[in-house]
Amino acid sequence: MMIQAIKATNVLLPLLYGLAFVLYALYFNTRQSELGKWASKLLLGGIVVHLVYLVTKGIYFQYFPITNSFESFSMIAFDTAVIYYIIERLNKEGKTGLFFLAIVFLFQVVSSMFIENNGIHSGLLANPMFGIHTFFTLLGLSSLAISAVYGLMYWMLAKEIKAHRFGAIYEGLPSLEMLEGMGRVGSLAGLVTLGLGIFLGHLWAYKILGYFFKADPKIVISDIAWISYAVGWLVVWRRGLSGLRLSRWAFWGFILFFMAIMVVNILGNTFHSFT
Repeated sequence: MMIQAIKATNVLLPLLYGLAFVLYALYFNTRQSELGKWASKLLLGGIVVHLVYLVTKGIYFQYFPITNSFESFSMIAFDTAVIYYIIERLNKEGKTGLFFLAIVFLFQVVSSMFIENNGIHSGLLANPMFGIHTFFTLLGLSSLAISAVYGLMYWMLAKEIKAHRFGAIYEGLPSLEMLEGMGRVGSLAGLVTLGLGIFLGHLWAYKILGYFFKADPKIVISDIAWISYAVGWLVVWRRGLSGLRLSRWAFWGFILFFMAIMVVNILGNTFHSFT
């Protein structure tokens, strides 16, 4: 009975997020406050359903439900939805929901299409340290994704202002200063939490497997990708880059980082595959 509920919720989640995306898109274009309120309520409902789904799945299968790429995609969708909802409530600004819900919807659709709810996993994945390591890693990725979206919005708005076009994008997006500030906070938060997640992964390997680092392709690529992003952020900070250059770095930095992570997950037959 519970497995049927898990599978049904897996189908329901992209529908909820997809409908929320549509409402946010309508709100962005029409600026009707009632649409914004319903979009926010639907997003909150999706977050609650998603949380119940993750908890139920973890209890039923007796492991942290983030053991493969498609389960991780669902967690990234959840983290991004939660972070955005908090930002929306704090800033009292929901017109940017269109951009964030696009990410949430995309990740959850891919997860729901290809995930296999069979519970097959290694006993190592039930270790609490693994759950903490993966949680911080995915939270970091979600924060970097949010920073990239803010960078893209800054890029779009700056282009519209430069061209003296004051249409839907100009009316719908926050100020350049707010977009720049939130993007900077997102990238720094993502860098720190992702770095913590990677460090905990090495610590977990040392505690459980007896070594802190191993020349495994997935580990090497992940570490290099994080170090490269950290160096990029340091260059931005030392040179005092801001505005358009900062937004481009946040966007393309995340794209390159995410591509590296995809290469990591395509690689098979490494110690980091536990199933």
